[in-house]
Amino acid sequence: MTEDMQDTWLEIAARRLVLAALGALAALALWALAENWRNPGVPPMLYLALFTFVSVQSAVSLALAGPVTVTRALAGALLLALPVTGLACLAGLRHTNPLDLLDDPVMLSVAAVLVLFATPFLTVALRDRRNWANYAHLFDAAWTMVLRYGVALIFVGVFWLIVFLSNALLRLVDITLVEKLTGSIPARFALSGGVLGLGLAVVHELRATISPHLGLRLLRLLVPVMLAVVALFLLAVPLRGLSYLFGEFSSAGTLIATAILAITLISAALERDDAAAVRHGGLRAATRALALLVPLLAALAVWAVLLRVRQYGWTPDRVLAACVAWFLLAYGAGYGAAVLGRWGWARRIRAVNVIMALAVIAVAVLWMTPALDVYRISTNSQIARFKQERADLDQLALWQLEHDWGRAGQAGLRRLEALDDHPQHDELIARIETLRQQITPFQFEQAILNRAAPERAARLARLMAVRPGTGQLDPARLVEIAPSRIKQWLDGCMRRLPDGQAGCVMVRGPFLPSQPEDGQGIVLYLDARGTVQADFVVLTEGENATLRVLHDLRREAWPVLEPAALSSVLSGHFAIRPTGANALFLDGSVLAPGY
Repeated sequence: MTEDMQDTWLEIAARRLVLAALGALAALALWALAENWRNPGVPPMLYLALFTFVSVQSAVSLALAGPVTVTRALAGALLLALPVTGLACLAGLRHTNPLDLLDDPVMLSVAAVLVLFATPFLTVALRDRRNWANYAHLFDAAWTMVLRYGVALIFVGVFWLIVFLSNALLRLVDITLVEKLTGSIPARFALSGGVLGLGLAVVHELRATISPHLGLRLLRLLVPVMLAVVALFLLAVPLRGLSYLFGEFSSAGTLIATAILAITLISAALERDDAAAVRHGGLRAATRALALLVPLLAALAVWAVLLRVRQYGWTPDRVLAACVAWFLLAYGAGYGAAVLGRWGWARRIRAVNVIMALAVIAVAVLWMTPALDVYRISTNSQIARFKQERADLDQLALWQLEHDWGRAGQAGLRRLEALDDHPQHDELIARIETLRQQITPFQFEQAILNRAAPERAARLARLMAVRPGTGQLDPARLVEIAPSRIKQWLDGCMRRLPDGQAGCVMVRGPFLPSQPEDGQGIVLYLDARGTVQADFVVLTEGENATLRVLHDLRREAWPVLEPAALSSVLSGHFAIRPTGANALFLDGSVLAPGY
């Protein structure tokens, strides 16, 4: 072995050792911070700063080490860790206790996106400051970072699987060495961090062998599949109608996720430059066509989010969804404009990617400053809707105002208390008093449901039809049913069938021979998706109401029916007859309660 080869192996060993040590130290620091969570001896703002700095500095320095030297990586990571720490502290001022910021998944997501998008720019700038915005270098840096961390995390998982199996094997012969070495929590953190650092070092060493290009080549094969699915969806939208498409907020989430995946596939197909981009005529045409469809997907996503906002107002989640949707629309507009020209469209799409990445970083920074305070935006939206009587008390986010939306939310709650002339003011004050007595949102919701139970039971009795016959339910018996179930039924009744009738009905009958016929029945009601749910309830006088599982005997499934079934019951087109026990025969379903 030559001296040069010896030096090379020494450098490799040194890098592995240093990265393993950095990973172990970072993990131990995070463990120490976790041990002092809510420690009264540590000022909350100082803790927030330490936690943010350690997290960002560790993650970024480990990502940089390899593409640049370890010393340069540690120094370079400061260029990102220090500003993000400052932004986190600035955002922490929105809360009475800055540590509440760490309980906000939206803020944590924005901070993670900021670090994720900024790190490739930092990597390229540390290697070649003049070409910090070069797309080919940014593309390689971003995908290599993802690959390194992905493989290293898998390595950590395999390591702990081996530890677990080794411990189990050695315990068979009464050897507990592995358990003693890994039994303490600090040791587990240190080992996890050390193995992660080692994995990152080895993946970098094998960069000529383990390359993201294999994954990118596989991703580009999915472009025609995505194109076919998106095209079929867009063709079906006019046929199904927009009201069906935007029935639930999950439609916006699906559209956003699909648009992000389409953008990812397009970027993977076009790679770092024209030399590496897809060359097959069919795949290239499919990539171009998919780029033309992204604006349509993004526009539908924006529309879906804005419709939901118009219905229920702004919340931090909806502000984030709206920002993502608008970014996707900007991506789509850029992609659409880029592919209109015959030549150079791939190069123009790459330029759009760089511009949009910088825009994401800029908005993420604004999100953490007072310029884009989503708590203030959400609070003002909720109060305005309530003042204008476009939202009732059930739609008002009282728990979030008090506990989740920081100083702005708490100030908003005081503004609500001052609305003396609002017709629901007395009930609002009662709910706020209840809010301040409860520890969890579930307890608060249950307390509100319990207080409103008599009034809701009376409303339900008025709205819910009874078949056979035209009688009404006894509100006194309905009060005994779980408030959450009463709310589900009442919500179903408030939804209307095409003929204008309330979307709920109870079918009374001798389903259980041990119970009186007028004290039992099957409740059918519309859910938010427009399908019909079914419950079996026993309302025996003098006893607590009970709910039982209902089965569809013919389909051997949980009963989920079409709205036509509800109309059939209201019209009297059903039968109750034996099938082992009495069951409701309705539109091809046989509904019977469990015993």
